[in-house]
Amino acid sequence: MQGVRGLLLIIGLLFLFFPNLSTWLFQSDASWFRPHLFAAGLILVSYLTQLEKPSDEL
Repeated sequence: MQGVRGLLLIIGLLFLFFPNLSTWLFQSDASWFRPHLFAAGLILVSYLTQLEKPSDEL
């Protein structure tokens, strides 16, 4: 249940900040690696929330 609350918090924050986030990610003069940084951050957060679960719940 702990991981579900964290996931809901992340989804809520993404929903709240998506307009600003999409503008920041896809600016025409932005660095090419911005979307990749965002994707890497999502993967890292997912991995860290998965670590909280005991191995028999996977």
